[in-house]
Amino acid sequence: MKKNSILLFLFVLALVKTNYLEAQEKEPSSLPKIGLVLSGGGAKGLAHIGTLKVIDSLGIKVDYIAGTSMGAIIGSLYASGYTGKQLDSIFKTVDFDKIISDEIPRSSKTYYERRNNERYAVTLPFKDFKVRLPSSLSKGQNIYDFLSRLLFHVKDTDNFKLLPIPFLCIATDITTGKEVVLESGYLPKAVNASGALPSLFAPVQIDGRLLIDGGVTDNYPIDKLKERGMDIIIGVDVQDDLKSLKELNSALDILTQINNFHTINDMKVKAPQTDVYIVPDITTFNVVSFDQGEQLIKEGEIAAQNKSKQLQPLSTRNYQKPDLKISPNDTIYIDRIDVYGNKDYTRSYVIGRFKVKIPGLVSYQDLRNGISNLQATDNFAKINYEVFTDDNGSTLEIDLVESQVRNYLRLGVHYDELVGSAALINLSRKNFLLDNDIISVDFIIGDKLRYNFDYYIDKGRYWSIGLHSEHIEVEHDVSASFVQEVGNSGPIGVNSLEIKYNDWTQQFFVQTRLYKSINFIVGAEIKALNIFTETLETTDPDNNITEYSNGTFGSIYGKVLVDSYDNAQFPSSGWKVDGDFHLYLFNSEFGERFREFSIAQLEVGHAHSLGNLTLRGNAHVGITIGDADNSALDFTLGGYGSRRINNLISFYGYDFISISGDTMIKFLLEADYEIFKKNHLIFSANIANAQDDLFDRNDWFSNARYTGYAIGYGIETFLGPIELKYSFTPQDSDGQIFVNLGFKF
Repeated sequence: MKKNSILLFLFVLALVKTNYLEAQEKEPSSLPKIGLVLSGGGAKGLAHIGTLKVIDSLGIKVDYIAGTSMGAIIGSLYASGYTGKQLDSIFKTVDFDKIISDEIPRSSKTYYERRNNERYAVTLPFKDFKVRLPSSLSKGQNIYDFLSRLLFHVKDTDNFKLLPIPFLCIATDITTGKEVVLESGYLPKAVNASGALPSLFAPVQIDGRLLIDGGVTDNYPIDKLKERGMDIIIGVDVQDDLKSLKELNSALDILTQINNFHTINDMKVKAPQTDVYIVPDITTFNVVSFDQGEQLIKEGEIAAQNKSKQLQPLSTRNYQKPDLKISPNDTIYIDRIDVYGNKDYTRSYVIGRFKVKIPGLVSYQDLRNGISNLQATDNFAKINYEVFTDDNGSTLEIDLVESQVRNYLRLGVHYDELVGSAALINLSRKNFLLDNDIISVDFIIGDKLRYNFDYYIDKGRYWSIGLHSEHIEVEHDVSASFVQEVGNSGPIGVNSLEIKYNDWTQQFFVQTRLYKSINFIVGAEIKALNIFTETLETTDPDNNITEYSNGTFGSIYGKVLVDSYDNAQFPSSGWKVDGDFHLYLFNSEFGERFREFSIAQLEVGHAHSLGNLTLRGNAHVGITIGDADNSALDFTLGGYGSRRINNLISFYGYDFISISGDTMIKFLLEADYEIFKKNHLIFSANIANAQDDLFDRNDWFSNARYTGYAIGYGIETFLGPIELKYSFTPQDSDGQIFVNLGFKF
């Protein structure tokens, strides 16, 4: 009996233990499933990051995420493995101005593309003599690239349910007005479509549908989470309330208000369905308040902490979301590149501009540089790409949407003390004769009429071909001593006189671009140069012109340009090396008496940033080899703000056309303090020597003849730089004031 009792006790004990262990095993599956819904709201969606930081700190394990617009962007990154803290660190370093404006690094542009982009303030497409406004302010290319980089680690996951946290996002079909649920495909492209805010970003094409911001149809997709079995919903709402009449102060306010009619009515139903409803205080922000990202993230954190009593019971014991381990230098071996969507541009042209060697290891930065190189051509409305791996290896697939724009109207304005005021009207056409050419004409109207003509055939990695023609005319008062020196004349009886400087130049050249920013140019040039004055009296009563040069020069030239400056006007990093050699073969003014001569020069500049302070240095040396017989092409120093005309070179402390010699050496040091964004306070100091046969002297630099200083203020604007500088020299009691407005042309 006792034995049977012991056996019965052991049997009951085993049964209880088994039931207990089964209960323990079943406990995780019996936990409620938690869904997270993140609304759209533009920049205000950065508040989602603060909420995610609190969710992580409480140990809440999210089982499914649904997001729209900015909620889709933040949600996709969180679903791919990033923590709230990691997202906080990432978004604090993002320059949203560059992303939204589709700004392209200068290093991705060819020499010709840089010159165009740094000359015109406004570019408008036109067709049939009718100007067409762009369909959006931004193509959204930089957003796509940004997401592709951050989501590179899940590039092979085309089913969003298989992400570390299952995910979906909402877009809107612009042709039908219906919502589209995106939960498969290429994640960066899907999220890009969900956030394609109308008029700000271009629509995104996916599977034959043209998609825009999901906030138009469903800005708070809570229903989608309930349909997928979520028991508890945490929702973060960063949508606007309706604004009052006094608050509707701009077109953006009105467009946002129209969109909000639908979303606010929608939330009257959806907000009560949310178990933990988090509404950050974002009333003082708007959809483009990206410059206030830190405050927005903080508001999201505060709002979530205020809901901590409701959030704490959702904590999963001992759960902590791990930091995502990603190396910024990740590389992948790519076996081949497939190009789709190209009709007017050959595959070799696309691969040539992409500049990625395959098969071989390719980093994400290589991919980003390649996309920027293609984007810089302005030949493509959108460049979609992804890397996928199959049995045949890894393939980079580039899907192009070619731009249908062929004609452009470009505008610009400029003022400086040398050429005066000028307005620029440019007409350009791509694919004029060939698929990869461009023809461009500048008409410059102002104090003097000028023009520029360019025809360029872009051959990608091969030698490109160009034609250039221009005419420029300048009038400026110069000192009598300078005229005597240049004209090799005696006293002329006046203190100063007005010099007229006419240049008409024709060039044919070929150029190629090597690694990154190295350009080689070889060409031939014909230059007609006429320098004269009408101030002096002459012995001929019918001709009151005194000429200092009136001839046509013919030359061949070579040029090496290395330009890694990050900004053409106010560089804060990079190098610039400009080497130029001209061999002059004839001058019609001298006929058979002409003797060949050469002009060689080298300019080296460097910029280094120390936070808001940038230090810049520049050294420039030029020499004439042989006897030029006249001084028309001598190095002439003075002034600031004008574009480079032949060898007229800026120099602080002196007016334009003040110092001259067939040999020159010059050094410039600048300290540029960016007191706030795009506003620069600059102190400059330069020293130079310019004389004929300067390097034949033993004291060619130790006895430098000219020094000058300047203090100025500069602002970066869409028109180009606006600068005011006061310059002075110890060698003269009078200072100089220089004004520079707009890009130089």
